[in-house]
Amino acid sequence: MRFIVAVLLFFVQTSPLPPPFPREGATKLLENDRVAVWDVAWLRQAYPVHRHIYDYSGVYYTSGDRVVVSEGGTRSPAKTVAWDTFFFRRGVTHSEEGTSDEPLRAVFVEFKEPSALGATDAQYAFGRKIRESERVVIWEAGPAASPHSHARDAVVASFVNGKPRINFVPRGTAHKDDQSSGAERTFIFELK
Repeated sequence: MRFIVAVLLFFVQTSPLPPPFPREGATKLLENDRVAVWDVAWLRQAYPVHRHIYDYSGVYYTSGDRVVVSEGGTRSPAKTVAWDTFFFRRGVTHSEEGTSDEPLRAVFVEFKEPSALGATDAQYAFGRKIRESERVVIWEAGPAASPHSHARDAVVASFVNGKPRINFVPRGTAHKDDQSSGAERTFIFELK
């Protein structure tokens, strides 16, 4: 009997954890070879333990609360304000619980492949630089668009009437705007 229990415990402990998405409250907005982009809401419920299999970045577009539960079971309340940005490396393992009456919402950009080789510095400042890491530069677009080119692949997240509108812009694209007309706010995620 002990042998059977030991074998079962081994398989439970070594079975892979699910990825964070798909899940209730998350909708895929775009997917290609480079990225998967999700519109995520933390509904008033507990979500299962999951492991982020990709590096990921994003922007919260509403304020809200949740509880983050670490691998070790430590519960940490988290209050997040709209327009905060984030970047995390793959391997984050946790569970979460939405606790707000109105759910916290964010756009998540998962980087499905390693950094692009030979990426150059931006040829155009897209507005105000918000954050930079080894995988992404996040810009908040300025109010006036002018002709520019993209030295890197980019995900453009524009928010119109409180909803995200997502566009993927391949490196080398030259244009005047990033399809952000009419948006209250626009964030550009330059992929490194």
